[in-house]
Amino acid sequence: MKAVVMAGGLGLRLRPLTSIIPKPLLPLGDRNVVEVGLMNLAKAGVTEVIMCINYMSEYFESHFKERPPENLRISFSKESNQLGTAGPLALIKEQLQEPFIVVNGDILTNLNFSKFYQTFLNRQFDMMVGTKIIDLPMNYGVVSSKGDSITSVREKPCIETEVVAGIYCLAPHILNWIPDNESFQMTDLLQLVLRNGKLGRFLIEDYWLDIGHMENYEKAKQDALELPFLQKVTAAV
Repeated sequence: MKAVVMAGGLGLRLRPLTSIIPKPLLPLGDRNVVEVGLMNLAKAGVTEVIMCINYMSEYFESHFKERPPENLRISFSKESNQLGTAGPLALIKEQLQEPFIVVNGDILTNLNFSKFYQTFLNRQFDMMVGTKIIDLPMNYGVVSSKGDSITSVREKPCIETEVVAGIYCLAPHILNWIPDNESFQMTDLLQLVLRNGKLGRFLIEDYWLDIGHMENYEKAKQDALELPFLQKVTAAV
């Protein structure tokens, strides 16, 4: 089983931290964020990972040369310029001849990737999207009304919504829909599959956290101290 880890982003929302280290390499316990993801992929039976890199690419190469992951072959695909969240996949389509997993490098999860992959195969989707139900806090009081009368006021409620979780499974032919050497977003690819193929959804009920915001990264560090599964994988061997 192969996986692609998207790790080329600038991490602007985590500045100034990401001015000196790329987001997926931010420390988490005695490891870093992307190492935790790689361990979870290997546990599920992934044997080969292609990491798409751009920003501070030399940091990834140096780190994994010194600390190669166990039971996992890792190679790198470098973008010469920013190609968006899906564009880098066009650079490696010759290496992906069977269904494969794509994971954003800033996602922290204990998702069973084996189950995720098998679900994709069983349902025969062209592409499957991992989704997560989250609560989005509102910064305003929300009003319900009838005519000119207000019937209720809720002060800064949380709105429950289902979001794209940055985890995907793709059939290899989908890569032909991504333009070469152009910036292309994953949302653009999802729209193409919606119109021309079969797009599936896998609701993630496991732990999931996008560390792209400073408050989420702080939460990830706290979770690494408190949650048993994270304590185990973030501790030095």
